[in-house]
Amino acid sequence: MLLQLPTELVQLVLRSCNTPAYFQAAFSSRRLYEIASSSREVIIHQLHNTPGWNDGIEAYQTRHLFDELMRRSYEQLDGAEHYANPTYEYQNRVIDYHASTIEASEDSIRVLLVFKGHSTVHLIDMSDGDRTEVKLKSPGQDLGEVEILQTAFGENGGVYVLHRFRPFLDQELDTDHPFVKHALKSCPNGSIHLANHRLNSRANTIRLYDFPECRDYKPLALSVSNDKFAISWQNTLDPFDHDVVLYTEIYDDDDDDDDEDEDDSSEGITEGSKGDNPCKITYAGFEAYVLTSSNDQDPHVRSSRGLGPVMKLAFNDRGFQLLYHYRAQNIYGAFQRLDRIPAPPGEPKPHVSKNACTVQFSSSLSLQFSIGIPFFGTHELGDINRGEHCHWQYLAFGIATHRVEKWTAACLLKSESYTGPRCTHVLNLDRGRRFENWQIVAQLGGFREVTTSHGSPVATSRRGTRVAVANWKTLYVWALNPSELIEENSTGFYPSSWESSTGAIDLRPVVLHLEAVCSQLRFTENEDELVAITDRGVMFLNIGYSGKGKRPVKR
Repeated sequence: MLLQLPTELVQLVLRSCNTPAYFQAAFSSRRLYEIASSSREVIIHQLHNTPGWNDGIEAYQTRHLFDELMRRSYEQLDGAEHYANPTYEYQNRVIDYHASTIEASEDSIRVLLVFKGHSTVHLIDMSDGDRTEVKLKSPGQDLGEVEILQTAFGENGGVYVLHRFRPFLDQELDTDHPFVKHALKSCPNGSIHLANHRLNSRANTIRLYDFPECRDYKPLALSVSNDKFAISWQNTLDPFDHDVVLYTEIYDDDDDDDDEDEDDSSEGITEGSKGDNPCKITYAGFEAYVLTSSNDQDPHVRSSRGLGPVMKLAFNDRGFQLLYHYRAQNIYGAFQRLDRIPAPPGEPKPHVSKNACTVQFSSSLSLQFSIGIPFFGTHELGDINRGEHCHWQYLAFGIATHRVEKWTAACLLKSESYTGPRCTHVLNLDRGRRFENWQIVAQLGGFREVTTSHGSPVATSRRGTRVAVANWKTLYVWALNPSELIEENSTGFYPSSWESSTGAIDLRPVVLHLEAVCSQLRFTENEDELVAITDRGVMFLNIGYSGKGKRPVKR
């Protein structure tokens, strides 16, 4: 029908289209492509309605204007829902996504995969296009049944595996073996151990931690930072009995010399990708400190009891804060400072603070936002000769729900502070969590809050140009220019047609319908590449136009 119209009417149609529809029409036929790529006024109109700087574009040739519009369209991920196809690996076994862990570092992605019914943890390391896999065999695997409960990454390449051990009672076992001895003293549910695989250590050892006092509890979350770790426990019989405990590791004077007592050390096996390597198992001690408890009388703790037990833990700000995630929450719901734990005698322990901040949503409405750790920041140096202060700005993802109407808004918010001129501070995004004054700079259009207890994992790219939210089997990705948003669009990078009714920039999402439910989501060092743990396996997705996810077709 469109091809039968005269050129003038086709140009009017292309002018009224948004940029994705404009290019879909342009590449649908040769005649439409010729009209779209040669209509200078139409192209300039589209450029003024697409994010980007338009100073001096009228002096460009028409062909260069068309190429510039196409480049902007690719930056905004226009059409990614058509050419970005996910691939899945490890589909032959069922992944236990509650126990598995995915971590993004500066130059690599590491995944700890746990398969249901298997006691071996698969460590997958992806960096610079290479992929290595190491199989971590659980100590005591040949002596009883091992159930992997939680996993976590530690510093210096270490891996922590929290598991339950039940000895084979129908077999003749060495009851003096420390692993069996601990299990026989426990309840029929077995004993819980935390194994620290020190992969980068010269001595191939595994440090084990026992929790005999938690024999009636199950661990829901594990997080590690430096020489301490935290575990969220829930009573197996009383779900309303739960707490969070901080453990500080106790090291011996000579960490590699643990042969004084034969009962406290034994030999095990760690399976590697190139064979089996013998290793020594040593039992380690720790100091335990209860951070929160369902029986606590702290009013800040009581206010969060209705949310249930903590389902996810994360250390923040170099290990001096602990973030609490409750069921079905996209962003952590509370946090607690750890710099004065254990507290001096007579001082109360630091209370749990709710992650809630009142922000002006519009001229007549304020909403209470849960704000995540900032993913982008800037530091503008002040002129010391003029006595100017350094200017710090942070950009973070936040969610708020209207108390009465129950609609949910996802926004990008900024906070700022000033310090002395020419300060020596280094940008630390974790510090942005401490600020209380935030303002909305952009709304994430099309955001839908999931209504299940699963929650929606949120991921941001390394340079802050992408925000992704997985909502059950739907993936939303927003492309943005964080430098322009944090400056409140002072240069006019975003056209006025992108402003919402509240005055903030309304970012438009790319919606990808997947065939799997995402439980954990991360960006790689590539701004357009995502890795996720799903119920179908490990998902790899490139949303960039030059990505490998394009589906080949016959010409």
